[in-house]
Amino acid sequence: MAVVKTNGIIIQENNFGDYDKMLTMLTPGIRKNCVSGKRCKKG
Repeated sequence: MAVVKTNGIIIQENNFGDYDKMLTMLTPGIRKNCVSGKRCKKG
């Protein structure tokens, strides 16, 4: 899995498990991407 840094607007956020999130975001190239945030929720 690659780590990529980009700017974008988050259009949807879903809780996934106890500490993770799945994000749907729009990037500057008008692409819709699904990304995961590992351990990003405070417990």
